Amino acid sequence: MLSQVLFPNDAVVMILARMIGLFGPIDLEMLIKGQETHKYFTKEYDLFYMNEETDQMEFIIPEESSLEDHLQVFDSGFIDFLTNLLEINPERRPTAKEALAHPWLSQSYE
Repeated sequence: MLSQVLFPNDAVVMILARMIGLFGPIDLEMLIKGQETHKYFTKEYDLFYMNEETDQMEFIIPEESSLEDHLQVFDSGFIDFLTNLLEINPERRPTAKEALAHPWLSQSYE
């Protein structure tokens, strides 16, 4: 199995687009509170970037995908575990202790 970077290291706005494509929109309350939201989202919370060559704003429409398709892994327990760990909202993201109690970690494979 080839290893892949889930969010390749390029422009922040492209990482945000990939995250939104995989996990859905970022909670509005997080965008409202975000100190750098204005750099990546319009006042209507559309994702954008400034094209340096044309000096024009370009909107980014995140491409919908799934972890299963992206990782080519079809173990639903693992996908659930990973989805929980990658929860964007820290209020809903599990603590380390909660993550360690996930059923996928105690599943036996024979």
